[in-house]
Amino acid sequence: MSTAHAEVRDLCRRALSGHRRETIREMLDRLGRSPLAALPRDIYGEGEAMQALERDVAALLGKPAAVFMPKGVIAQQAALRIWTDRSGLCTVGLHPKCHIDLDERSAYERLHGLAAVRLGLDHQPFSVADLEAAAEELGAVTVELPLRRAGFKLPDWDALVAIADWCRARGVPLHFDGARLWEAQPYYGRSLAEIAGLADSVYVSFYKGLGGLGGSILAGPTDFVAAARVWQTRHGGNLFTAFPFVISAAEGLQRYLPRMAAYRARACGLAEALSALPGVEAVPAAPHTNAFQLYLPATTNALDAAHLDLARASGVWLFGRFAETALPRLAMTEINIGDAAEDLSDGEVVELVGRLVRVAQAS
Repeated sequence: MSTAHAEVRDLCRRALSGHRRETIREMLDRLGRSPLAALPRDIYGEGEAMQALERDVAALLGKPAAVFMPKGVIAQQAALRIWTDRSGLCTVGLHPKCHIDLDERSAYERLHGLAAVRLGLDHQPFSVADLEAAAEELGAVTVELPLRRAGFKLPDWDALVAIADWCRARGVPLHFDGARLWEAQPYYGRSLAEIAGLADSVYVSFYKGLGGLGGSILAGPTDFVAAARVWQTRHGGNLFTAFPFVISAAEGLQRYLPRMAAYRARACGLAEALSALPGVEAVPAAPHTNAFQLYLPATTNALDAAHLDLARASGVWLFGRFAETALPRLAMTEINIGDAAEDLSDGEVVELVGRLVRVAQAS
């Protein structure tokens, strides 16, 4: 986000995506009032609050053990390296639009010498048929739940079980990139433990839907987590103290996790309402999670300029950024429902998006 965009964003009283914003002072004051703030801080991963968080999340995910990681990138690299070392194969089956392949600067290749075997089509999660069609034997498989770049889409439950069964039958380790697994749970209508139980390991994030300062958990078998702690140190991820992150993670689990089903329901209603606007389309039409892509019939430059003007005039910040698509006058943006959206009705959002599109098209 540019300085100009950030300045306008800071002036807005309401926003569509994410959770309500706090000032740094407000956030620190809130965290300071947590009962956890009375505990001694963790030192290099050892501390009462840290171990409680690891135990609690391991139990939520139905895994024997878990380790706090400051970055999901570290958690994912550790998981893939451990599993491929054990399988003796450097190939990783993954989706071509997954975070590991697109957003981590090829870390799995550059740092660990792993090779991607890309599975499936750009616009939907891969399936067992795609695994069967892989041209190489796989050392590990990873599934991103949900697949953000394809519209926060999830494979249906039977398809996910089939992937897990395929991997288990062939002795191929399965890892879930569950950065938004909290948000995915309502779609499946099953417990987090039942979902995570399909995979050998799972990573979850604390700063997206849970609104934490940062950090993540990598969970799996006890010996796997012990090995992950070694790779955490090798990646420079064993912080002297992560105490503020631990408090915000625990607060986020209490504050936002119980509301994920309501956030998804709101996303479904809003997607339907917005799709009634001429030329506007939500993908998926019925969102799988609390987030979805929104396609708007105008250029990215025109939308960006109109969006800044609309934000200044209305005091509402609708979107983060606009991305180009294959069609020259069709742009894509994302909506991610949290508690901030509670300050806006569907009717207000539809009216504002309609104004935005009309101004952008006329420019």
